[in-house]
Amino acid sequence: MNTTKVSCDKNTLSNRAVVAFFWHHIKPYKWLYAMMLVAPIIGSFYAFACNYAIKLFLDVMENKQLDSYYSVMGPIALFFSAELVLSLVWRISDVIEWHSVPYVRRSIIVHSYDYVQHHSFLFFQNNFTGSISSKLKGILDGYDKLWVEIHYGLFLKILKIIVNLIALAIINYYVGLFIFIWVMIYIPIMYTLSGTLNQLAQAETESKHTLFGQIADKITNIISLFSFSARKRELDSLDTYMVKDFIPKQIQTYWHSFILNTVASFLYLAIFAFILFYIVHLRIVGLISMGSFAFVLGMVLVVADEIWGATTALLKFAGLMGDLKSSLSLLHVPQENLDAVSAPALVVNNPTIEFRNVDFKYDADSEAYIFQHFNLQIGAGEKIGIVGHSGAGKSSLINLLLRYFQNNNGSILIDNQDINQVTQDSLRDSIAVIPQDTMLFHRTILENIKFGKPQATDQEAFQASKNAHIHDYIMTLPEQYNTYVGERGIKLSGGQRQRIAIARAMLKNAPILILDEATSALDSHTEALIQESLNFFIEDKNKTVIAIAHRLSTLKHMDRIVVLDKGAIIEQGTHDQLISNEHSLYKKLWDYQEI
Repeated sequence: MNTTKVSCDKNTLSNRAVVAFFWHHIKPYKWLYAMMLVAPIIGSFYAFACNYAIKLFLDVMENKQLDSYYSVMGPIALFFSAELVLSLVWRISDVIEWHSVPYVRRSIIVHSYDYVQHHSFLFFQNNFTGSISSKLKGILDGYDKLWVEIHYGLFLKILKIIVNLIALAIINYYVGLFIFIWVMIYIPIMYTLSGTLNQLAQAETESKHTLFGQIADKITNIISLFSFSARKRELDSLDTYMVKDFIPKQIQTYWHSFILNTVASFLYLAIFAFILFYIVHLRIVGLISMGSFAFVLGMVLVVADEIWGATTALLKFAGLMGDLKSSLSLLHVPQENLDAVSAPALVVNNPTIEFRNVDFKYDADSEAYIFQHFNLQIGAGEKIGIVGHSGAGKSSLINLLLRYFQNNNGSILIDNQDINQVTQDSLRDSIAVIPQDTMLFHRTILENIKFGKPQATDQEAFQASKNAHIHDYIMTLPEQYNTYVGERGIKLSGGQRQRIAIARAMLKNAPILILDEATSALDSHTEALIQESLNFFIEDKNKTVIAIAHRLSTLKHMDRIVVLDKGAIIEQGTHDQLISNEHSLYKKLWDYQEI
């Protein structure tokens, strides 16, 4: 099987693509978002209003006109009005925010998760679950950070710089011109440097996702770490990855940030020193009043501070865009094996199954076929067993029937309907699977049993549990059916998980049942009980059953047993027919198990 990691070229993601993704989710609330942006727009005039109020104060005092409170009511009114308006618009923005932002977050995470869950089975085989989860979280976190920068950070600072530059130009043309020229030099330099930082941050974030993917993989297999005394070894492996990949990429990002900050600091000090000496000169030669001097000095300090703040925000923004490109790359991996747009639902009235001239290989570039010109017909209500050595194609056969993978040529039919032409959900609704390795949700036992048929009554679930011989055990638990089973069902034994899976399949009652080593996790006594329960399916003439088993004794009563070897049917028949042939592979397998 091809184990190449499914990915995409993350460098193809532009800043515009990131913005377009979020705009798609913001668009239904665009007017509410526009109203929220009124707050930073009005807030950008606050520093100007306060500094202008100080100018008016000082002009009154310089002209010795301060003889009553009335003479300073204008500056006082301006100052308090600025405070009141600023507070009011931000509180209105807060109210609007909770009526829009949570719903945008919901749209983002639902859309992203839905895209991921429609990837092919191969995608999940080849990618760390932890890395996928980390990227999904990164998308939502990235939106929150991006909106904060727009609403409270970089956008607000840029507005303040523009407003205050205009104000300076009005008060003193030359001061405004000097700062404007400086900004025109400053912005291209910062933009160029931040572009490199964006790429470095993207590489660092991708490494972080891989890191957390490895951590999740180790935690998922914690029992193996215990069993093989591998905790120290796996810790060392994790540490080695961090030392060789994660930390170097972090240091590259830090180093580039250091260079950017150093350049920004030099430019900041240069313009601040120049403007400071220039306005002192203007005051010395008497070209500006004391109030104008204080106003210009205050505005220069504000502009300089906002430029520095904008530089810091730009660094964060560049890193944020890199993070987002890494996370959003998850949504740019092409989906495979999707339903056709107009695909109908599978309707099974007569559960026949046919593999017709099927060719299949896992790797399109490989010459090794699992099946070539494979043919198999299963009648409605027929019970067949599939046996063969490991690698014979038993699991591949089931994977194709469930459409986890798609055959290269030929067709697979259920009730004379090509499964590649119908919707995958309707296909799998028609099939109940009892897998060899049962994974349960970290939910209650009852929820796990009813997972395949949520609309079932509790009594129906209880009866399925009784048929699967798990009811009595469940009733001994303190919370009985409301007991949580732990992640992947870790609180239960393998046999208990398997019996819950059997109960779930019984409750689903689909027309086709697949038993994939359904009794492999059970002891002999429990296996006998379960086999008795499975006879419920075997005796149902309307239900088609496919059973894969290494324990050949579980297949003795099947209508037909199909023996596979290297992707081909080499013999088939009833148990008695196959066992009577001394040269058959089935006879050899049977004899091995009898020893």
